[in-house]
Parts: sequence; structure tokens; C-alpha cells
Amino acid sequence: MRCLMCGKKIEEQGFSGLFYPGDLLCGECRGEWQKDGNYHSFGDFQVYTSYIYNDAFSSCLLQFKECGDEALMDVFLYRIRNELRKKYRGYTWLLMPSTAENEERRGFHHLKEMFSSLRMPVMEPFEKDSDEIQKKLGYEERQKMSSQIRLKRNITIPSRVVLADDIVTTGATMRGARNALAGKKIKIAYYAVAYVEKKQAFLNRGD
Repeated sequence: MRCLMCGKKIEEQGFSGLFYPGDLLCGECRGEWQKDGNYHSFGDFQVYTSYIYNDAFSSCLLQFKECGDEALMDVFLYRIRNELRKKYRGYTWLLMPSTAENEERRGFHHLKEMFSSLRMPVMEPFEKDSDEIQKKLGYEERQKMSSQIRLKRNITIPSRVVLADDIVTTGATMRGARNALAGKKIKIAYYAVAYVEKKQAFLNRGD
């Protein structure tokens, strides 16, 4: 089996091969990902993230989202899925929406593909307007902007949910999703696979 990023043969010996025999990244490529495992504050809520958004993570995400390499769908949560299953047992994952333009261009909802490996309840209850305006704004401006996110009609939301995204930059998308749930008696947790540090925010091209 060869690494989906560098193409080198994946050695199944050693620590990595013993504990993660199905990893689709070689030890060298995986080692470039920076672990996080912390909560990050965005005003009145905190988001738990597993990795720091760095060049290695960005390259893999770009290959998956923008180049349509769906073979990478299991790479992002492979080594942390047991942790997430335990941490959010009894919760339903509510995926942050892409715009209709992005989904049509990609041909798939990348978060649905990514989070399917958890084998936990997953929902896509939100709709999102075009985000071209947000991409033109600076970091501070994006923090203050209300995300144009709505709850789809005739959606029943479970009592315990996790608002989930691939990366979190300003928290605007999750704040918009939380606002769309206003008035519902539910427990909300927040999770993103990777955290974009402020110094990297201008380079972030995620949804």
C-alpha cells in the first residue's frame, strides 16, 4: 500500500504500523501534522480541535476538497475516531454547510464524506448563502460578520448535538449555525478537525 500524499510505500512495521495498520498516510507525511487536542475560545463558546492547521494539513485538505480526491476521505479522522466516539457518545454530528456553488463544483459534500468514518449519527440540517463576500473580508471583519446560515425546513434536531467543521478560523460559521438553532432546548458542543491560528487566517481558504 502506498501513501496517498507522497506515493511512498507504507511500511507496516514499527509503532505506527502496529497501532494504525490501515492508515493511508505514511509515517513521514502523518508526522508533519501538528496535533492539538485543545479548546479554543470564540467569544461565548469554545471549539475543540484535534490538529493545528499547518502546511501539511492544508495540502491534504486541498487535495481532498478542491481536487476531488475522495480516496482521502478517511485520512482526517482515522487516528482520532476512537477518541471522538468516546468524547461525543450519545451526540449527533451536525455538519456545517457548504454553499450550493461549492457542492455543485466539487460533486460531493466533503464533511459528509469525512465524518462518515465515525459511524455515528450525522445530519446536514443547515443551508448557507454564497460566501464570496466573506472571503474578501479581513480576519477582524469576518469575526463580526453574521454567517448567512439557516435551518432547513421540517428538520427535527436531537437533544445533544455537535456542530462540526473541517477547520475553524473565526468561529463565524458555527456561530451562525448556533443562531439558527436558537430557541431549541438542546445541548450543543463544538468541534473542528483543525484550528487555524490567527497568523494563518488570511491564508485560510476553507468554507
